[in-house]
Formats: sequence, C-alpha cells, structure tokens
Amino acid sequence: MLMKDILNVFQADWASTPGMKYEDYFQLKPENLKNKNVLILGHEIGLCFAYTILNLNDKLNNNSNVIFSSVDSRFESEIIPEVMEREDFFYVDGLRVNTLKQKVDLVIYTGLCGTKINNSFDTFVKETSALKEVMELAHSKKTEKVIMLSDSRVYGKPANKFRAFSEMELGNVSIDNLPLQLLRNLESEFVKLASEYKLNSVTLRTGIVLGACSHIYNGLDNVFKAVAEGREITVHSTANKITFVYLSDVFNAVLYAIKCNLKGIYNVGSSNCTVSTGTLCAMLHDIYGADAKVTTTEDGTFQGNELNCGKLEFAGFKTMIDLQTALELSVLSYKESQDDLKFPHEHQGRLDAIQQILLGYLLEVDRICKKHNITYYLGGGTLLGAARHKGFIPWDDDVDIMLDRENYDKFLKVAPEELPEGVILQDPKKDKNYFYCYAKLRLTNTVFSTDFSKHHKNTENGFAFDIFCHDKTANSKFGQKLHSRLTLFWLAMVFNKWNHRKVYNGKKLQSAICNFLKNIFPLRFSMKMLLWTLEMFKHKKKAKYFYDGMGKSVAKGGFDKTFLDDEIRVDFEGYKLPVPTKYKEYLTNHYGDYMELAPLSTRLHGHEITLCDLGKYSTFKISNGN
Repeated sequence: MLMKDILNVFQADWASTPGMKYEDYFQLKPENLKNKNVLILGHEIGLCFAYTILNLNDKLNNNSNVIFSSVDSRFESEIIPEVMEREDFFYVDGLRVNTLKQKVDLVIYTGLCGTKINNSFDTFVKETSALKEVMELAHSKKTEKVIMLSDSRVYGKPANKFRAFSEMELGNVSIDNLPLQLLRNLESEFVKLASEYKLNSVTLRTGIVLGACSHIYNGLDNVFKAVAEGREITVHSTANKITFVYLSDVFNAVLYAIKCNLKGIYNVGSSNCTVSTGTLCAMLHDIYGADAKVTTTEDGTFQGNELNCGKLEFAGFKTMIDLQTALELSVLSYKESQDDLKFPHEHQGRLDAIQQILLGYLLEVDRICKKHNITYYLGGGTLLGAARHKGFIPWDDDVDIMLDRENYDKFLKVAPEELPEGVILQDPKKDKNYFYCYAKLRLTNTVFSTDFSKHHKNTENGFAFDIFCHDKTANSKFGQKLHSRLTLFWLAMVFNKWNHRKVYNGKKLQSAICNFLKNIFPLRFSMKMLLWTLEMFKHKKKAKYFYDGMGKSVAKGGFDKTFLDDEIRVDFEGYKLPVPTKYKEYLTNHYGDYMELAPLSTRLHGHEITLCDLGKYSTFKISNGN
C-alpha cells in the first residue's frame, strides 16, 4: 500500500519533504537514497524518517530498504500495520541490530533527539549499548555514512555573556541532570566510536522539532491543542530565545549532509525560527486572534536554546518551512474539523478578492472568445481546480487558459480592441520590456509582484491573467526531446539574464557554459530565439503532438494533439467554462495523479508575492451573473 494512502494529511505533508522548489531538488537530491539500505535507530523522529523514506520510494522509485530499530519496545506495536507489511520495511529490536544480515549503506541514529527523557539509569544503559551495537555494525558492513541527530538541550544552560550557541560552545549542565548528561554522553560516544572505526560521520543538532501528528516531544503540543479548541493556557516564559525547526527541514538537512558529505557538527534550525516563548505566544495571537488565549508564566522552565545555524547555511543548506507555517500546521492538526484546511493569513486576507478578480477575467475572456469564435480551454492549475474542486483550487492565486497557436494568435489580435478599460494585453512580440514567453492580461493601477518581478519597473506589474499557447512539436520522440531541450536552453538564457540570476541545472559544466553564453547574448536576441523555437513546427501539416513550451511541463516533451480536439463546458465557480473533452488524459500527462492534493504546507499560496495592492478592486464581487 502507498504511504499517501496510509498517512494522514499532516504526516503526508512532512513525509513529502515539502517546500522544495525545482532548484532545491538539485540541492538536496532525495535520489541519493536510491537503492540504499538505510538503518534508522531511534524513537519518534526515527520512525518519522522511516515513513519519509518509504514515501520517497513511492514518489521517486528510489527502491530503498528501511530498517527501523529502537530500544523502546513499544514502537513495534505503534508502527502503522500497513507499513509493517511493506516489502521495503523491516523492524529489528534496538539491542539486536548486530544480528542484521543485510548490507547497510547508511545509518541514521536519531537517538533521543525530540524525545522526552526520563531520569532512569536504565535508559542510559540501553541507549549507550544500542549506539555501540549500531556503530560496530556500521564498521563491519562498511557503511558509507553515519549520521547522528541530537538537539539543543545538549548545550545546557547558557552563560550570562552570550545567548546563542555555536557548535563548539557548551554551557553548564548540573551533575544531577541525568537527561542532559545522557545527551552529551551519547554524542561523545558517537564521536569516539566513529573515530575508532574510521566511519564517515556527521552530527546534526536540532532546535526544538515541531511536526504535526509526529508525536515528537516539544513541550508545546498542549498549547497547540488549546489554541485549536479556543481554551486558555499558559506557557513557561524564557529569558533567552529558543530555536525551532520543522520536521521536514530536519530530514532535508540529513539529505544535504549525505549529498555534500558533511563532517563534524552542525546546528539545524528553520528560517526566522528563533524566538522567546513570549514572542511565540504573540505569533499565535497574530494568527488566530481571540482563539489564542495563551499567556506566559514565570513558573518553571522551558527546555531549549538559541542556536547559531550559520555554519550549515554557509555550507549551502536552505530550510523550507518558517516558524509561522510550522505553528499553523501544528494548530491545524488539532482542529476538530479538517475538511477544508486553509491557512488564515493567505495573501494577508486578500485571497477571496483575488479569486473574484480572476473569475471576472475569465468571464471577460470567455465573452471575447465566444464573440470571435476562438477556441480556448481552462489550463494548468485552473483546469486542475475545475476537475477537482469545480472551481479554484482553494489556495490558488492565479488563472491560466490555453489555446493552440492559431487561436492564440487570433486572440492576441482581437483582444486589445475588446478588453474593458483598465485591462491591457502584454505580448512578448510587441512589448520590448516584457520577457515572459507567454501573454498576460494586466489590471492597471494594481500591483501583484513576485520577489523578482517587482524589480522590473519598466513593465506593467499589475494583477495578471496568464495566456498560454501549446505549439506543435516533432512526431518522433527524439525530435521532441531536441525541441524541448532547445526551448529550455533559450528559456534559461532569457529568464536568468532578465532576473540577474545564474543558470544552474544540477550539472556544473552545462551550467558554466550556459552562464557564459547568457552573458554574451543580448536579452532581446535570446527572446527572439525563444519565440522562434516555440513556433519551430508551426507549419508542420501532419503534426500529431503539441508540447507545453510556455509552461512547467516543457521537459516532458510532446503530448497527443487530440487531447485538445474538442471541448465540453463544466462547472467552475457556478459558471460553465470550457475544458478539453479529454481533460483527464491531459491532466494525467501533466500531473500524474491529478486528484492527489499538494502537500499541506505548500498550500499557503501559489506565488511568492511580495507586493500586492488591489486598489479599487479590493472589494470586487461578481453579481447578477455579470
């Protein structure tokens, strides 16, 4: 059974290593786990890692084998039964790992990271014995990499003169504080054994790990539950700040340590994730308003420290989930109703107005196309929303339509005369300052800019509506591949030069050559070459395939031209709008299982909008069918 059918929506989220963009997959390379036997020894975080690797098996066909082990016997009964039945999962008692017959390529020792530690000396004995067993096993199996997870508690109490801990700085731990002494002793034992056995090792010390439905100990789950239920609760105040990190970022750090062969000790914390408990309470108030009845008290202590994570950042690692998202995920996991999970701060409360404007755009385009007998279809995420939600994807902030070249050119010709006042057409063939390869409609006197588009002050940057064209491509697979590669090359020349970015496709030599050529070619020349490439097969009379040259699926090559032969009208936000008759085949080709929802933490918004001003349209509503 697939992990997506086993895990709940929050577990499926962190098990999908969410937040990764296209270029981040080159950074982290989950395929580094491909065909590996991975031994995980630990507790709650270890089991979450096991689920994540199994989920990546399903998504990427990694063909990894996961061997999970723990000294806590209760985990054998807590593992999801369907997971125990998988052929790529094995369980072994933590004190018997030396009996393993399989090859072990990678060892991940999560130890007591994110675990509530009791004062039992038996815990010390069991953990130390299991660690020794697994390190001896790694030596005998010639394991490629051994990774240990620890957490910020190991630093102890900070001295008065500094608040943040870097990797080589340790505070005080009282001799009678057995839990923290245990953490330090385990780290020391790990380093000693790794040196003795000459193992390739790295230690990652995490901030307080948050992970919805992960059962990881963080001292805050009772707070998240109270906020979800609107109950009053108090939190221990802290004099110092505390670093937090979301579970998926911890796993991403492990992937990065494997990929870059990191050695030594590194702190791991998410971006903008270091706050006092007072600030954390204020953040919950900002997100949930009156429902967050959280106050601080000076009684007691809150275990955790502020970490300096600059060493890992300097090594090139980027975290994906910020603290606000982590808090929202954690609170949402305790909501009684989870049928329509949405983040309360999407686009600063503008999402409903944004979708109303987009719907107005759609209806106006539909009117123009009907009048001029132009065939168009809902495209991209808009078509996906029509198929899955009978309207907008609930968290979507844009609209796409798609046409073939003949109808695309016809629409661009008639649109300027038909568009209402305040709406303009951007065409890359006519606007010398516009370097997208597809056309857009823009709403003047508004602003809707991403982090890079806000810097393009010479072009209209108002609220946009995307118009994509599917062009003809070669009939042979080889010809389609060449066409796609050439398109991707010129896209890289245009996009990266326009946005002052370096080209990087995961291959150093290719990237270096592309960056050299990017600096030589003038931007307008590259744009002309890109537009020429898109229409390379425009006059091919017996073309059997289109390709998504303007969209995100350009690398897939061609798709059956008959997918766009006929239209049907389906419900979209209460209106009947056109989709291809073979929309299921089209969506499957572009998205695979298109009915599967995106990971929850990626539903914040469709674009990284940094400037948004809807002007007089901020209260726009469609009424009376107009």
